[in-house]
Amino acid sequence: MRVVSWNCRRASAQSSVWDHLLDLAPDLALLQEVSHIPQQVQQHYKIVQKFPTGKNGSPQRFMTTILVRGSVGNPIMLQGPAPWVDKEIENFAGNLVGVEVQPEHGPKLRVMNVYSPAWPVDKKQLADVDVSSVRLTQNRDVWVGDLLWAALSRIKPQPDECWIIGGDFNLCETFDSWRGGPRGNREYLDRLAALGLVDCLRYTKEALTPTFRTPKGTITAQLDYLFVTDILLTQLVRCDVGSHEDIFEQGLSDHLPLVADFALE
Repeated sequence: MRVVSWNCRRASAQSSVWDHLLDLAPDLALLQEVSHIPQQVQQHYKIVQKFPTGKNGSPQRFMTTILVRGSVGNPIMLQGPAPWVDKEIENFAGNLVGVEVQPEHGPKLRVMNVYSPAWPVDKKQLADVDVSSVRLTQNRDVWVGDLLWAALSRIKPQPDECWIIGGDFNLCETFDSWRGGPRGNREYLDRLAALGLVDCLRYTKEALTPTFRTPKGTITAQLDYLFVTDILLTQLVRCDVGSHEDIFEQGLSDHLPLVADFALE
């Protein structure tokens, strides 16, 4: 079973992103920033997609998309430890898209596609709220990723449950070295690890692997992740990223796709 996670940089129906994705031939794809899906992709996959929320609270013009060769089941409902968390999860329902799927090749999966923006939850919405149980200790803001962690802490994914949680998290432990001290990036990754979720790319490569190129051309940050539970980790064959030449130099996206293969049938 092949799983791909990729921020497609607002790919239109005419984008060469889709030719590359079809060449990768994933059984499951977690895609962010999808504007339109061409017919040649639609005919191969069942599709679940929602519009994420923009900084002004309005829907974005692109979608958070799950593609699966197989069938789609029930949505995954996220619930936090407090009403304010539930309200924000509802506000960002298009940034946290979860569903049960049954791939043609592989077991039934619980899948969460994450598009965490580079800006936090509006502070005005949380002005009179105690957010200490959700907020990172090293960051003064609440982020969409924090809402996800709070909900997953209630769900408590079990080691023998097939969970795949991936997408563009917009965080990297290298950001903690910026002036001003740690910003909670490593803290967040440790929080997910404490829930039993393993970063496939880091596990395979045994080192940080950059996935994002800045407008200035710097390639140092891993913003994209595929986390799995133990039962899937034991079947992980490999996890890697697309080549700079195929993706960056061809202008397909400013993010590299993550590609993970599992020995599952």
